[in-house]
Amino acid sequence: MFNIENQIIMEELDLFPFEKSGKWGFEDMIGNVVIEPQFDDVEDFSEGLAAVEIGGKWGFIDEYGTFVIAPQFDDVRDFSEGIAPVRIGGENGKWGFVNRQGEYVINPQFDDAKEFYEGMAAVRIGDEETGKWGFAGKDGGYAIEPWFDGVNSFSEGMACVRMTANGTEKYGYIDQAGTMVIEPQFDEADDFSEGLAAVEIGGKWGFVNQAGKLVIKPQYDDADPFFEGVTRVYVDGELLYVDKQGNVVTPYY
Repeated sequence: MFNIENQIIMEELDLFPFEKSGKWGFEDMIGNVVIEPQFDDVEDFSEGLAAVEIGGKWGFIDEYGTFVIAPQFDDVRDFSEGIAPVRIGGENGKWGFVNRQGEYVINPQFDDAKEFYEGMAAVRIGDEETGKWGFAGKDGGYAIEPWFDGVNSFSEGMACVRMTANGTEKYGYIDQAGTMVIEPQFDEADDFSEGLAAVEIGGKWGFVNQAGKLVIKPQYDDADPFFEGVTRVYVDGELLYVDKQGNVVTPYY
């Protein structure tokens, strides 16, 4: 499943992780060292802060390399909508959410948690194999109760969800009220982008609209999300670009 967590949600700093002698720092676009290598691990900057690890604990630094939130968490994810998921209590600990001051806005209580998108965060109750996913609101309560086997974050008002019946996994889509708008019927599915989502049926990928109608029939070996009206698809190892009608085009970017 394509993860919306990997998309840029706001203008980010042009700082990039690099490793030297087993330590990580950040450099600019032309390779100038901006933050000296000193961390055991790092993540990319998001909303002006980057998660960094020292001595097995994670915190967050600003663009100057100064700790804004001291290393104290066992795991973290990026800031999104001003909030970041963090885990305490070891590998089997609980996830909560902190603000940019490091204060808990949602106390640790979930067995897994993703970033906030469109006002909700995907959260799991139970273990990785049998637990159920739902969505938390910023007040910490459930916006959508956990009963899905897997979920993606919301994108364009829809979230891809996975359900299992008779040992078979299928993917569909819910809206922000938790209503199943497109019934689970796909073998695999990605997030919506520019009104369309890539879905897999019988080993081939096509695209559906938000009403669940196939607008490009499954015919590709793989497919990416749309960007500026064009997407990349793959057929027998060949890379092609197609528009929203499925026509092969030459991209202008």
